[in-house]
Amino acid sequence: MQTQRDYAKKGILTDEMKKALEIEDIEEKSFLQRIAEGKIVIPANKNRKRKRYFAIGEGTLVKINVNIGVSSECGSFKEEIEKLELCKRYEVESVMDLSSGKNSREFREFLLKNYDFIVGTVPIYDMAILQDDFTRVSVNQILELIEKQAEEGVDFFTLHAGITRRAIERFKDNKRIMKIVSRGGGMIYNWMIKNNKENPLYEYFDDILKICKKHDVTLSLGDSLRPGCIFDSTDALQIEELINLGELTKRAWEEGVQVIIEGPGHMRANEIAANMTLEKKLCHGAPFYVLGPLTTDIGAGYDHITGAMGALIAALNGADFLCYVTPAEHLRLPDVEDVKEGIIAFKLAAHSANLAKGFKKCLERDFEMSIARANMDWEKMFKLGIDGEKMKKYKEDNNKYCSMCGRLCPVNNVR
Repeated sequence: MQTQRDYAKKGILTDEMKKALEIEDIEEKSFLQRIAEGKIVIPANKNRKRKRYFAIGEGTLVKINVNIGVSSECGSFKEEIEKLELCKRYEVESVMDLSSGKNSREFREFLLKNYDFIVGTVPIYDMAILQDDFTRVSVNQILELIEKQAEEGVDFFTLHAGITRRAIERFKDNKRIMKIVSRGGGMIYNWMIKNNKENPLYEYFDDILKICKKHDVTLSLGDSLRPGCIFDSTDALQIEELINLGELTKRAWEEGVQVIIEGPGHMRANEIAANMTLEKKLCHGAPFYVLGPLTTDIGAGYDHITGAMGALIAALNGADFLCYVTPAEHLRLPDVEDVKEGIIAFKLAAHSANLAKGFKKCLERDFEMSIARANMDWEKMFKLGIDGEKMKKYKEDNNKYCSMCGRLCPVNNVR
């Protein structure tokens, strides 16, 4: 039972690594070394073969993840497939199936079978669907569900294993405003309180590692205590959980299991860089996966913008993997247009970070766009732009210059 990390430690470049390396701008030797060290992960479940694989971590292109899935409140199977097609169109690397509705399993099977994305899940969401009262599920049921999804081919699991009995004791005296905003973290918290027991994902972490090792499932260690508003960021609860995640990371690495660390949600812009450094230090250089962060709490309806601003700052300071945010964040299940807006905002954040990091292919694309703009080559601009259709819609006339400056267009007149 060898994982991608095990192979890298032996100096073996697997087929999955080769495919991931094709799009990167990093030397093979350094690539292998960083996978062996846990600083790069290749999410690649053994039970599912794909045409495309991706690397996440130090020295690689910043990637994005899109959250979709059928909901118990609303949302249709058909609409979620439309969202998957958008992900394919805009070359998204990863999709998390956060389904919590009656068609969850069918949707996950469709996703795993028909697309080449990295696929992640939060396994306990399925348990919440099967059991009306999640606090009544047994540890064995949770472990069986995790094993089942691993067998299906899920590439990475988000598990909220870092919230412990000791951590929740701090709630008694803590002045945090939003308490817990993580859905999975809230479920685990309630299970612990109702059963007066330790977090089962923490207590039985070794059993989970055996499952992940067997199927080469990457662990995404979830942040149950991430800040849900800017006034809760970088508090004792967040940091204590991060310390726990660092300890769990070392235990996972000892078993050859790959690890990603999930990061904060809401945070003032001036705190983001320090948080990225702190995570890398406390979690030993493991790849960092951030939700946003959202730089203000007043942006509901525009949180794809507040999130993308935070994501760029995070990526410039060490974040490796960006979880997108849509305009619907905090308000509703996103529709197809919301998903498109979120994807584009975060693809632009990732691309901007990759430009700053000096990745050759990204620089070449922007250079070509600059030349096309200088030549007023609109067709080339439509091709190179992230959303050519929208560009065409805005530039619907046949004039060689746009209507902003009209005949006073400086680019045209200087030429």
